[in-house]
Amino acid sequence: MDFFVGQLIVVLAPYVEQELYTSIKNIAEDRLTLTVKSANILSQGKDLLCIAINGTDIFEFYSRVEEVYENNIYITKPIKTGVSFAEKRRFNRMDCRIGFVGRPLMINDIIMTNTDKQFTGTILNISAGGVLAETGLNLPEFMVFKFKLKLNYFMDCTAMIKRVIPSSVPGLFEAGCEFMEMSLDDLKTISLYVFKEQLKVRRKELNKSAISINNQ
Repeated sequence: MDFFVGQLIVVLAPYVEQELYTSIKNIAEDRLTLTVKSANILSQGKDLLCIAINGTDIFEFYSRVEEVYENNIYITKPIKTGVSFAEKRRFNRMDCRIGFVGRPLMINDIIMTNTDKQFTGTILNISAGGVLAETGLNLPEFMVFKFKLKLNYFMDCTAMIKRVIPSSVPGLFEAGCEFMEMSLDDLKTISLYVFKEQLKVRRKELNKSAISINNQ
């Protein structure tokens, strides 16, 4: 990948319990200058895992803090072979287990007049594009339903079932659902939630790796 001034770089460091959202200020032959509101939680020589955002692509690379000065962090610029491709899809997706109650709105293009009917299920993964829901019902494809999604707060959602397959758990079914008529703010909220949950996973992996290396 190519770096560019203004590019978002999310920085994770072992034993640091928060990520830093930075942007590239300057690009030199052997190092990158990142600007951040507060750089004092990092120190010279600190190893880093950096996540670079490039449109819909996400790349990861390991680096090290060379210098910290005011709101600038100077890190080692990786060679191209040190950059790994992490994700390329329209929406990032995150595994989860979130219970929900669904209410059918439309089946076979017929609007449901009785909105009291409902079904329960569990969301297995989520992205800003939709959810994978597990239920005890073999729900019809293209059924439209509404439900409340609990992330940081309860969010009213409408989705259409695009495909249904038997779950690995006997008696359950997995329904791939696409969001419909979602506001831009809600989509941003879901995207940010998914991204932050992914960062938590990567931070745990990074801390575990650092502990393993220290114990060798």
